[in-house]
Amino acid sequence: MPASSPSLLAPKGPPGDMGGPVREPALSVALWLSWGAALGAVACAMALLTQQTELQNLRREVARLQRTGGPSEKEEGYPWLSLQEQSPDALEAWENGERSRRKRAALIHKQKKKHSVLHLVPINITSKEDSDVTEVMWQPALKRGRGLEAQGYVVRVWDSGIYLLYSQVLFHDVTFTMGQVVSREGQGRQETLFRCIRSMPSNPDWAYNSCYSAGVFHLHQGDILSVTIPRGRAKLSLSPHGTFLGLRFHGY
Repeated sequence: MPASSPSLLAPKGPPGDMGGPVREPALSVALWLSWGAALGAVACAMALLTQQTELQNLRREVARLQRTGGPSEKEEGYPWLSLQEQSPDALEAWENGERSRRKRAALIHKQKKKHSVLHLVPINITSKEDSDVTEVMWQPALKRGRGLEAQGYVVRVWDSGIYLLYSQVLFHDVTFTMGQVVSREGQGRQETLFRCIRSMPSNPDWAYNSCYSAGVFHLHQGDILSVTIPRGRAKLSLSPHGTFLGLRFHGY
């Protein structure tokens, strides 16, 4: 009688119990993976919620800073208080720099507020025989601000400060030398700011020459400026591009 095969003699389990010992570890792994995925999703949701909360807080803080113009010293966690606790020297240096910046800003604002420009062109000349001089009567071609005012033959200064002063006279004269003198009268004295001299050709057809001068001066309130030609009956051009006088405020 042939020997029976061990596989044939081995008892068979129930039909639904195929590989039972192998499925239990696989089920455990699946359960752990499911729990891990669920915990990861919860952690991501909590992180997203936290970020949204912080973003809303930042938005509220930015909106408050825009309304108030800066951080409040009374608020908790004020950065300059922590800076003072950590480094008083650094805070003092920052405060000094901030004060300097504010002073410069105030000075620039004040200068812009008192910005004055005056450019004059001639309308007539008058010769004084007794003093052998010729004076120019001016009219404004450009005027900005209230610090300067043209009054006939002179210019009056209303705002003290540093000014750029320039002047030109175009001569058409055969006298061997011609020139101009710009002077200031104020504070009980009269002084010459600058003078200009030019040699003139003797030929009337060529007797053209311009005399230009410019400088920076500290003028005071109430000063009176004038341009004179130290020649009686001087011949000069009244064109606005040939003869002119101007001042510009530069600061204090």
